[in-house]
Amino acid sequence: MDPSSESPLSRAQLYRAARRGFIAACEAAGVDSVARLHPAKAADGKPLFMDAAALGPRLAAKAMLVIASDAQGSAILTGLLRQGLNPPAALRLVLVNSLDPARFAGAADDPTWVPKMLGAVLSEDLSRVRELAVLQIGGERDLTPILAQKLVDAKIEMLPSVAHVDQAQDAILVFFAQ
Repeated sequence: MDPSSESPLSRAQLYRAARRGFIAACEAAGVDSVARLHPAKAADGKPLFMDAAALGPRLAAKAMLVIASDAQGSAILTGLLRQGLNPPAALRLVLVNSLDPARFAGAADDPTWVPKMLGAVLSEDLSRVRELAVLQIGGERDLTPILAQKLVDAKIEMLPSVAHVDQAQDAILVFFAQ
């Protein structure tokens, strides 16, 4: 079923379940996550958050950014965390769950929010990166202008989207092996 055809309340419940799964997987893996509050509320009246988790050294010059925008993407991120992610010593891996939580949960969208919050993730977690691979899962949008503005000197490679956790794991391993 197309998620956009679901009721706002069921979309909010789907978002909440996906978020709980991601946070639980972060905790089980011993990875800290950072929540960023969206100004909108879901149909259930509760707040919405974009969550990010980073592994590897903050000052790494090479990194991969994996972005989930919907339930499928969130399930893939959760699966990656459960499989165990260990980037090589000098590399960074940043996972973003619910890039636009309002859109995920069927709430009113704020077009300025994604550029601001993705910019914050880039500034906080990827400020020293000179080579970045970006893997978007679900809800693909052109993030190149935001990435290029924040990471002026970086080589940025947009990878094809994936549909399964094993494909995401393979994409991560291939990038880190280069």
